[in-house]
Amino acid sequence: MQSGKYFKYAFGEIILVVIGILIALQINNWNESRKQREKEIVILLALKKGLESDLKTEFVEGIIFFNESKVALENLSGFYNNTKTIPNDSLRKYIRRSLGGEWDFIFNTATFENLKASGIDVISNDSLRSKISSLYSDKYPELKGRSNRVLRFYENQVCPILFDNINLFDSIFSKNDLDNLKNNRQLTNRTKALSATRAGLFSLANNIKPKVESLINDIDTELERN
Repeated sequence: MQSGKYFKYAFGEIILVVIGILIALQINNWNESRKQREKEIVILLALKKGLESDLKTEFVEGIIFFNESKVALENLSGFYNNTKTIPNDSLRKYIRRSLGGEWDFIFNTATFENLKASGIDVISNDSLRSKISSLYSDKYPELKGRSNRVLRFYENQVCPILFDNINLFDSIFSKNDLDNLKNNRQLTNRTKALSATRAGLFSLANNIKPKVESLINDIDTELERN
């Protein structure tokens, strides 16, 4: 009888120990999940901040730059083709606006690079993780690569001819400058080529911009789930 009681007592003790271990494991797992979620939230907030900055300073302002330079180039084309008479001071403005520089897309990618290094699986939502990876690994590099090609064309093909044939520092263009603007085939051809490559770049930017906006909204949705 006593051995039976002892067995029941020992069995009960074992059950209590097992239950205690299971509870401790569950609490530990819950704590780990909470820590992972907190880490994920910090990363998502940093990604959102970078994306919002990219949207404002790169896409919105870059597209404004393109539209202004496009109008200026259209006016220059009218001048080249003798279909538009442009005052000297306006001509200088169009030259500066259309050929005075190129837009260089520079994105906030530090958070994503850190995320890749530490493990992108910390983003628990599969769809969101895929969209983040697609934007930073595919879309941004594609746009940056196109931007670099346009910038190299401008620096290597347009600038040398422009500065060798036109005095951009005088307040007005001389007759020789005007003749070069209109009759220098290298300059007119490269200006047209720049216009085409620039249009391709900003067409791509216009396609990627909604993806950035959509990703910001998706991150907001995921953050609200907390």
